[in-house]
Amino acid sequence: MMDRAMALWGGGAAVTLACVRPSSASPAFDSRNGSSSRVQRDKVPGFVDIVVEVPKGSFVKRLPDGAVDYVGPMPSPFNYGSVPAIPAPDGDPLDALILGNHLPYGYTGRVKVKGVMKFIDAGLVDDKLICTQLIPAGASSSSGREGEPTEPASEDLTMLDLFALTSFFNVYAACKSTLNTIRGKTGRTAYEGWELFEH
Repeated sequence: MMDRAMALWGGGAAVTLACVRPSSASPAFDSRNGSSSRVQRDKVPGFVDIVVEVPKGSFVKRLPDGAVDYVGPMPSPFNYGSVPAIPAPDGDPLDALILGNHLPYGYTGRVKVKGVMKFIDAGLVDDKLICTQLIPAGASSSSGREGEPTEPASEDLTMLDLFALTSFFNVYAACKSTLNTIRGKTGRTAYEGWELFEH
């Protein structure tokens, strides 16, 4: 019931912008659509290994090689990184938002995939996984039937989290549109809502 209620809040506002980069096939995407591919919920594993590129609270957005991409007008309300094992349609590692406590730049670790933020950047699909941090062993009593393996427990994803993400990405879309215009890129940039996964 909670997932159905959350789905009512998944809308977003569009802005303008563009740029086309080479596409790259990935099992997580529908390769038939090329750069228009969306993350396929049944192809994304329940847990992924991420690298943090923008710690929670930071203004600095870095490229995968560590170079500064831009300095944002507001701090990131979540940890932002990528999934090296899953290439996005543009060939770069798939982006990931990691909710929860602050994680340092360069941090690597496993997180739980909860869903996807749908985003268009300069005319190219730029979806981002929504992830939560795992609860350290012993801090949770999550367990299955006796003798059965159990998956690591993870932090919850709340309606407040989704509201905050929606608010942030509506503003982010406008800022990214302006930045792309300054860089001479044209096309559409828009936040298009979110989708929750069930694993």
